[in-house]
Amino acid sequence: MDHSSPVVGLVEQYYDAQPQREWARLERHRTEFAVTMRALGTHLPPPPALVLDCGGGPGRYAVELARQGYQVTLFDLSTAALHLAQENAAQAGVALAGYEHGSATDLSRFPDDGFDAVLLLGPLYHLLEQGERLLALAEARRVLKPGGPCFATFISRYAVPRWAAANEPSWPSQYPGLLETILTTGVLPPGAEDGSSFVAHFAHPSEVSPLCRRAGLEVVAVLGVEGVVSMIEAGVNVLSDQAWDVWVDLNYRLASDPSIHGCVEHLLAVTVKPRWQAVLRHIARRLDEAGLAYTVVGGTAVALHGVPVPVKDLDLMTSAEDAYRFQALFADRVVDPVALREGEIYRSHLGRFDFDGVTVEVMGDLYWRDASGWVPVSVTTHTTVDLDGVPVPVPWLEEGTLAYILRGRLDRAALCLPYCDRDRLLALWREKRAMGIL
Repeated sequence: MDHSSPVVGLVEQYYDAQPQREWARLERHRTEFAVTMRALGTHLPPPPALVLDCGGGPGRYAVELARQGYQVTLFDLSTAALHLAQENAAQAGVALAGYEHGSATDLSRFPDDGFDAVLLLGPLYHLLEQGERLLALAEARRVLKPGGPCFATFISRYAVPRWAAANEPSWPSQYPGLLETILTTGVLPPGAEDGSSFVAHFAHPSEVSPLCRRAGLEVVAVLGVEGVVSMIEAGVNVLSDQAWDVWVDLNYRLASDPSIHGCVEHLLAVTVKPRWQAVLRHIARRLDEAGLAYTVVGGTAVALHGVPVPVKDLDLMTSAEDAYRFQALFADRVVDPVALREGEIYRSHLGRFDFDGVTVEVMGDLYWRDASGWVPVSVTTHTTVDLDGVPVPVPWLEEGTLAYILRGRLDRAALCLPYCDRDRLLALWREKRAMGIL
């Protein structure tokens, strides 16, 4: 989002006019705050970790985390909200690490890998274009340390008609065109016909995880933070002690159930910056400098193509000679030295390495056993994927998909198929059938 754009100005004015609004809102909506805090408590690293609260407004979460010993930098578009946050922190007897003014789409004042965790609990509401939301998520990922969590909230697509049913039942009949715009595009535009000063994007539940993945984040969970009491929370909110705790436990338990995600007001995506990506970038740079040829294969290659599969370790194919060269380059990372190893199915010059908790397997001159004996495994297609500015060689996704089919991994193949190029897949299929492989 251009910091000088009219939409930015409108959002800034909205929060500057009533900076206490968000603090009071979270006081009223206790379940949203409690479930979000439960998620933070589950996934944050322990204090005194460095936390960037991006879009934290008057500091409701920042102050609470500071109470727990976290070093929180509060960053927000609203100057008035930042001033109020300073007052709230002083009243709570805590100190924040810093107060910064700006837009979530530009975190350039912060270095790469500078924070242990990032909170993005608001900015995505007001970024009307998908490209802006991607940029905000990408910036959050950039300033986050590898392996660190990013918490991003979205207003759910059907929050508006649910709000209308509870508060202004005549609203849909008065503004049918605006309702249709929100339902089909998710956008409440500036100057809306109902006179609202709120400018927002309402995310369909189905778009949350793909958007986070496109920004290079791995999705751990998506939570409907109102649980099952969205719009019917008044009676629950007056409870205390054990009665209140029971409801918090219940709503946190049910928050991850996708069947309720269309009937909550806010969705919280719990994501992480994958540690394996930083490891692979480091390895790729060193191998390029050394002139060592390799190809990333297996689940890592599939993930690099954008398929949402978990990456447990990194698999690299190379020649036998280069497998030993790899070992020489990373001698301090050796777990199992490179040696000719033979199993029931595969044979290769195999070595295992540990990079900050990420296992890397290097396979030199890989063979697999079929009915006729040992057959060399070769990558027949080649492309590169850009990993934060570093080119990484991988096979075509279609070749990886067919490899899953060949090995009977039909579950993995099914995940890959929607991302494959149909013509390319069929051409490879015919080629491998002609060779008697399939």
